[in-house]
Order: sequence, then C-alpha cells, then structure tokens
Amino acid sequence: MMMPTRIRLLAAAVVAILVSGAATACSSSSSTGAAASSTTGANAAQGKTITLGILTPLTGPVASSFGQATIQGAQARIALANATHELPGGETVKLVSVDEGSSPQTSLAGTQQLVEHDHVFAVLAAGAFFYGAYRWAAQQNVPVIGDGIDGPEWNSSQYPNMFAAFGSTNDSYPSYTGMPAFFKSQGGSVYCGVGYNAPSTVGNGMAMVGSMKAAHVPVPYKNFGIVPGNTNFTSIALSIKQAKCDILGSQMTLGDTLSLITALKNANASLKATFIQGGYGQDLLDQPSSLAAAQGVDMAAGYAPSSLNTTATKWLMSALKTYAGWTKPYPAAGMEWGWFTADTAIKGLEVAGANPTQQSFISNLRKVTNFDHHGLTCPVNYAVFSDTNQQFPGNCTWMVKVQGNQFVSLTGTSPIKVVTIPGTSNS
Repeated sequence: MMMPTRIRLLAAAVVAILVSGAATACSSSSSTGAAASSTTGANAAQGKTITLGILTPLTGPVASSFGQATIQGAQARIALANATHELPGGETVKLVSVDEGSSPQTSLAGTQQLVEHDHVFAVLAAGAFFYGAYRWAAQQNVPVIGDGIDGPEWNSSQYPNMFAAFGSTNDSYPSYTGMPAFFKSQGGSVYCGVGYNAPSTVGNGMAMVGSMKAAHVPVPYKNFGIVPGNTNFTSIALSIKQAKCDILGSQMTLGDTLSLITALKNANASLKATFIQGGYGQDLLDQPSSLAAAQGVDMAAGYAPSSLNTTATKWLMSALKTYAGWTKPYPAAGMEWGWFTADTAIKGLEVAGANPTQQSFISNLRKVTNFDHHGLTCPVNYAVFSDTNQQFPGNCTWMVKVQGNQFVSLTGTSPIKVVTIPGTSNS
C-alpha cells in the first residue's frame, strides 16, 4: 500500500487508524442545495445545473474531524455562489454528499457512486482516505478538489485532474524561514520538537527542527517516536524541562498536545511559544476542559482568524450564518475542509467559462497562479506542483493564542510568510 503523506495533524490520527485496521463504513448519498429545473451530464454544463459531489467521513473514527460540519461548509459556499450568480454562464450549482467511511476501499466506493450514479461534474475530496480512489478518478479524468492530506498523489503532475485547495506540497520536507523569527519575537530561544512515529509527522517535525537549526536556534531535545493516544507525558515533559526549552513544536493531535502542555505546567516548565496544528476552531472553545488546558497556548490558523474582522472573514462568517445557520464566533474545525474545497471548485467553474466542460475546468484552473480564497489565505499557485511547505497553506500561517474564550491573533492581519530554504530536505 502507498505510504500517505499528510499536511495536517489529523493525519497522525489517521495513520494510527490505518495501522490498527479501522472498520469499514458503508457509503450513502444525499442531495443538498438549490434545485434547478434540469441537470446536465457530468461532461458539460450548459446554463443549467452543475452537480458537485462531496466525499467526506460521516461515520468511523475520523468522522468527528469532518462530518456534517464539512458538508455545511461546502453547502454554504455553494449557496453563496448561487445567490450571487458567480458563474459566468448563469449555472446553478447543486451539492450531493457521500460518506467516505473509514478506509481507502469505502473512499473508492463513494467516489464511484458520485461519478457513476450521481453523475457529478467534480468531486470534493474532503476527507482522509482518497488515496484509495485517486487512480480511478484520474482514469475517468474527473476534476477532484481536495484537502490534500491523504497522500502524495496531490503533488504529482501525473494527476493534473487533482487540485489541493491549499497548494501542492513538497514531499521532501525542506527547511524554511518565517517560523523561527516568529518564535524569537515571542521571546523563545531554545526549541524542542515532539510528534508521533508516523512518516508524515516525523517529516514535518524534522522540517521544523531543520528550520530552527538554520536560524541558529538550539534544538537539544526532539522525540518523534510517540505512540498516538499516549496517556502519560510526564517523562517527556521532564525531558523538555531538563533541556531548558522555551519553544515547543508539536506534531500531535490537539488532545495529546494539551496533555503534554498540562504535564509541562505541572513540572513548572515555562514556555514562551508553541506551535500546534488543528486547534483553531469553535470546537475547542466549546469544550470547557480543553479550553482551560489551552489558555495561553499558541496555535496555527491556516486561514485568517475570524476575530480579525477583515472584509474576508466577515464575508465567510456572514455566509456561514446565512446559509448554514452558524452564529458562533468561529467556524467549526470541520467547516474548513468543506468551505475551501468548494471555494476552489467555484473558482474552477468561473475560469472554465460559460458552458464549462470537465477538461476546460482542469485546463483553466491549472493556469490560476494566485488564488487567495478571497483574502482568507495566502495565494495558491495551481500551475505548479510541490511548491508548498507542509502544514502551511499557501506558504504562510497566522498564529493565534487562546485567551479567555477567543483566539487572539499574534500575527495581526499579516500572516507569517514561510519561505523554503533552497537545497534543503528533511525527509
């Protein structure tokens, strides 16, 4: 089986699930969104209805990271496009959904259902197991827009039909600038890195270690052999304290990272800065125990935090309120996957022109070099492959700190630019 490469911390949990042999889930299809008087076939859309299919885990061990929130995010973006008549030919977009389940086999079955039964124009692969379906999708030349967290197929020019919404990542895990300077600005001077014993988390962890060393920041301790779900972080916390690290970079899920940070507090270890992926989202703020443990903790936000109240964030939150009934201050974490894959698909339909075909979608979206998701991310270049640093959508990130019941931006409206150091590799 191909070894997946992942760009988010959800990936580590998925690795553990795959290794342990997760149960298979059945796929089911449902339709949401505005209906139109008639629907075109998959290969061409002529001023009527274009059907997009979203494939996301609704059941199984990783469903909590996706689920209905992912569908809500995609549906809100599509409903906005319909309401504001974004497509040049006046087409209406319809969304159908299928449960990806919890295995590459159910991902393939779900993809086949969307293409052969629902006759979708394109697939939104907002899940974790598409590496089981991409070869079949490529054979059909079906446009696929995904979160890109499941495997290196998103980063290969061999599959031009596949678009990673946040950019095609570099599987050599190069070192980079940007993050070391941020840590220094927070008063940090000594770095420790921890993570799971999975290929992607080791690669991401070592890339940050390499970046810190390139910036002349000492790295006296690193541990990328942690088993997911470790319930005792006392010894690791003591090792970090003994190493006198005041910067912590974690390649673990939010729950395990917060357990480690609690152990560090109990050991009276002081941190000036942290790097955590996968924490930004209303879900954290709604869980009292997690919120208490996360106070004062820094984490990455791959898109502009809604607390900034920029034109872009207001646009996003207004759409979620209007079309998903979402009234909380921040999006649910799962909404990210649905919104940004759908947003990329809408962009592809725009540039494909009136009466788009699947081939015009693929060809013209490949010419887009600076799509910033309407100001929510740094520009993504779909014309090239393997140009994006892992974990950093569009080669940048905002950093936020949990304070009270909100995420306070540490980077303002200008995210940290992450720039590859040429000739480096940490794979």
